[in-house]
Amino acid sequence: MTKILITGANGQLGSELRNLLDKRGVAYDAFDSNQMDITDQAVVNEKISALKPEVIYHCAAYTAVDNAEDVAKDLNWQVNADGTRNVAEAAKSVGAKMVYISTDYVFDGTNEGEYEVDAPTNPRNEYGK
Repeated sequence: MTKILITGANGQLGSELRNLLDKRGVAYDAFDSNQMDITDQAVVNEKISALKPEVIYHCAAYTAVDNAEDVAKDLNWQVNADGTRNVAEAAKSVGAKMVYISTDYVFDGTNEGEYEVDAPTNPRNEYGK
């Protein structure tokens, strides 16, 4: 069986993923922000190296869109950019695949219809950057 790790396990996306895997009887390890601070590269490397997952579902994110524009601009970047990079680098170091579900805020909203997977991004706010 594939060894799975979920980051952001208590957030909206992480909780839904855990519920889905629980219903299907799929085993996994999960960390919330108190168990693994993704902004701390050393902690991320230590935790992921110890578990050696095969797949990491990276659900951890800073999601307060309005605050990301001003009062929490730095925190938004630390979690969503630097933290994601830390998880990706740790995943690579143990040969794990990383699944990252992003946000539609990376697009400017001017496209009519759905965006293609490889559509160019053009964020209109700090959260989407």
